[in-house]
Amino acid sequence: MLESYIIVLLLGCTYGFIVGLIPVAGATTGLIAIYAFVGYFDDPYMLVVFTTAVVVTSSIGDSFCGVVMNVPGAGGAAATMIDGFPMSRRGEAARALSAAISTSWVNGLIWGLLVFLFLPYYTKIVLYFGVKEMFTFLIFAMTCVVFISSKYWVRGFIALIMGFMVGHIGMDPETAGPRWTMGLEYLGDGIQMIPVMAGVLAFPELFSAYRMKAEKIFLDNAVIKSQLIQGVKDSWKYRWDGLRGGFIGGFIGLIPGIGGNIADWFAYSQTVAAAGKDGDSIGKGNVRGVIGCEGANNAQKATSYVPTILFGIPGAPFEVIVMGLLMYVGLELGTPAVLADGVFFDHLLSSYMLSLMIVLPVAYLFIKYAVKITNIPFRYYFWPILASLLWSCTQYTGLAEDYYMFAVCCVVGMVLKYCKFSRVSFLIGFILSARIEKSYLQFTGLYEWSDLLLSPLPIAFLILAVIAAIWGLFYNKAKIDFV
Repeated sequence: MLESYIIVLLLGCTYGFIVGLIPVAGATTGLIAIYAFVGYFDDPYMLVVFTTAVVVTSSIGDSFCGVVMNVPGAGGAAATMIDGFPMSRRGEAARALSAAISTSWVNGLIWGLLVFLFLPYYTKIVLYFGVKEMFTFLIFAMTCVVFISSKYWVRGFIALIMGFMVGHIGMDPETAGPRWTMGLEYLGDGIQMIPVMAGVLAFPELFSAYRMKAEKIFLDNAVIKSQLIQGVKDSWKYRWDGLRGGFIGGFIGLIPGIGGNIADWFAYSQTVAAAGKDGDSIGKGNVRGVIGCEGANNAQKATSYVPTILFGIPGAPFEVIVMGLLMYVGLELGTPAVLADGVFFDHLLSSYMLSLMIVLPVAYLFIKYAVKITNIPFRYYFWPILASLLWSCTQYTGLAEDYYMFAVCCVVGMVLKYCKFSRVSFLIGFILSARIEKSYLQFTGLYEWSDLLLSPLPIAFLILAVIAAIWGLFYNKAKIDFV
């Protein structure tokens, strides 16, 4: 039994780390790929160990793509590349990766212990988020995205609305009929997230990097070692940026369905806002930008287990896949049987903590080899990365139309980039469109607008939204544009 546990844990860690290194893949795509192998898990608890290991290690591995190649390993990891890649271009890839790994690991440890040791106590917290609370929180989150995160807030707002409209393509939840599908059967289920993320965010950066003249950066082992140490020192020096990001990621992870995409960007925007004059250099290769968003990464993954396990409501997209996989082996999350299963929680906690312990030295050792990639002209791995993106885009439907959709999204991404419209605002609008619409319909169906003033949490979120708007318009002098 112990031998099987160790083998499965190591396989999960290895697979998760590799998946994290694949551009625009991450835990969600990696977990989808193992559906074909579920039958090999005779013991259902071994599948718990494997999936947990994949989730933990992939969130560490996905930082490498963003820093070294300027391509996100997963959607949320895209924030890391904003400052990580410029650092890599000037010969500080090891420093950026060390800071990212240290911050992500510490927050993963803190929030993992808080979640899995005290899981029963989070029931009351999640239950506070009813219809009104969710609706006003989304208003607050969108306000931060528009007014704090973007230098050109008008363009950011337009991009947000554009993403929201694209996310509405598919089935109308009110009429159960097609909406904005232009008679195309392919669009009946809506536009999948991966083609949009790959085309709008990743491809324009790939294209820009392809045109960029490579500069040779020669780093000997002594320099790499020095940068590793410096990255750890940076994570301590700017620990409050990392801990703030961890708190944001941990909080958002508790809310069902939002996921890590907004958590990382929200944490990044708050790092910019808190940096003051130093914020002018964030976005141009400031290690604080790396630390701020990486703090939210593992924290969000840990806390997203709370609504998933307690209520059977996925806290993030990858949790949907985890739930489906575990149902195959008879573990239905959110049911009394699982909540009373001590063996399940023991395997969950042990695999989470052990995966963290295993991935840390592996990630640090891999940095030495990762930084060497910066000396390779980008044109040599442009096509393999592009092929990887195409592969990721076709994992959901497997239809030829997936390629056409990816091409369309690439064009949209290039237009947004070169017209200086926030691609991140577009993506957030797209990702949260269904959630926002559902929340709006639920609210208007049950309450009047005046009812928002009768509960403390909705009032608090609305006040925070107003503060965020005022701050973004008049007081935030260290704004950057996420384009």
